[in-house]
Amino acid sequence: MPMANKAPSLHWLPNDPAWRDQVKAWRNAETPDWDHAVSLAGHRLDFVQTNMLDATVRQRFGQTPPPGLKTKPIRLALLGSATMAHLHPAIRVAALRRGLWVEIYENQYGQYRQELSEPSGALVDFAPNTLLFSFDAYHLTAEFSTALSSTDEAYAYDRVTETTLSSWRLAKDKFHCPILHQAAVPLRPALMGNNEQRLSGSGRKMLSRLNADLRHWADKHGVDLVSVDEQIQRDGLFAWHDPALWHRSKQEVTPAAAPYYGDLVARILAAQQGRSFKCLVLDLDNTLWGGVVGDDGLDGLVLGQGNAAGEGFLAVQSYAKELALRGIILAVCSKNDHANAIEPFERHPEMILRLGDIACFAANWTDKATNIRQIAKELNIGLESLVFLDDNPVERDIVRRELPMVAVPEPPEEPALVPYCLADAGYFEGLTITDEDRSRTRDYQTGIMGPASAHHERWRGMPTGSS
Repeated sequence: MPMANKAPSLHWLPNDPAWRDQVKAWRNAETPDWDHAVSLAGHRLDFVQTNMLDATVRQRFGQTPPPGLKTKPIRLALLGSATMAHLHPAIRVAALRRGLWVEIYENQYGQYRQELSEPSGALVDFAPNTLLFSFDAYHLTAEFSTALSSTDEAYAYDRVTETTLSSWRLAKDKFHCPILHQAAVPLRPALMGNNEQRLSGSGRKMLSRLNADLRHWADKHGVDLVSVDEQIQRDGLFAWHDPALWHRSKQEVTPAAAPYYGDLVARILAAQQGRSFKCLVLDLDNTLWGGVVGDDGLDGLVLGQGNAAGEGFLAVQSYAKELALRGIILAVCSKNDHANAIEPFERHPEMILRLGDIACFAANWTDKATNIRQIAKELNIGLESLVFLDDNPVERDIVRRELPMVAVPEPPEEPALVPYCLADAGYFEGLTITDEDRSRTRDYQTGIMGPASAHHERWRGMPTGSS
């Protein structure tokens, strides 16, 4: 038997030992507070905790969105071939984490095509404003067998293609709403090995081809993909799929992976409403380089080629630079003397990030929550648009407490893993890239901020707050 892989976790979110007590207190509060529920969702929850929070929220709010909701309520229809009921709480809680209210409808088992085609019925009554298609791998490969000739294989693949594309067409014509589609779970075992692509009728080959083609079809037809196949490639199949559980309950995605699955879906739902984060706020010491610049000096910093840790910090900078090139705003928030903080950007030969990449540079002894508020004000964006990256757990906890709307990931100690942490978190989920996106950082640096030198002089004069 293959060893089960460890279930994927929401590792970028903080743990709180008192979380269950907080949920119970919220459940018993006289008036349920939506923002508090959002903060409760912002923790590293497993399947059991996710279901607990979802049940509590549904108990307090029922089927009615909370008053004053700042986002558009989502009526999400799950149309698929397997059992997905165990994923409902995970999707709702992951959406809650982003301030979204989601109601979910799921078709009767295996009846997605029939319900989609009927002029009336439960699906039509639900009136979805978003749809998610999920076709399990067994359903997709039902006609595939090594008994097929190459010609018959091509016919079978064409039928799968038509099922997918015609389902999209029906959904768009009927509901005129955004469509998500889950990539196929690559769960069929190999029959030939490394060169499976040479075997006619191979279900494994078909799933690999389908996932590649789905990218092209989705781009052409304006469908957003839930790329579980890429997560599985990294985490291992058995972190996401339990063959024995499939045969017992027809759950293609194992319950243990449900919180991560829900997050993959919810980050797309958030992006569709423009709720992705827009700005990455960076600490400096032991975040962009190793060491403390004020104590170690420029030459004492750990940064650059030939040193494993130094190369790890370069990876962080490189990832931030690439985010900026696709339109994410970069800012700095550091407790440092201003002159010491800017010196590496100006003089260190290995630095990838330079002052011109930073739209706001706050290096002083004011507390970080105050500086972050000022960064949001100066950039003219909401605090809920900011992600704050800091190696110091004390500073992270303070910002979470003072600014609960700011995303504060739990970065790994190994700097080389930090880019993967940020990517896994899905803060900067995008659906399209435009020329406007690519020019956004430049606009903030020159159009809004004015000359970089003038900007840094303004921050140099910030009042000193608590340290």
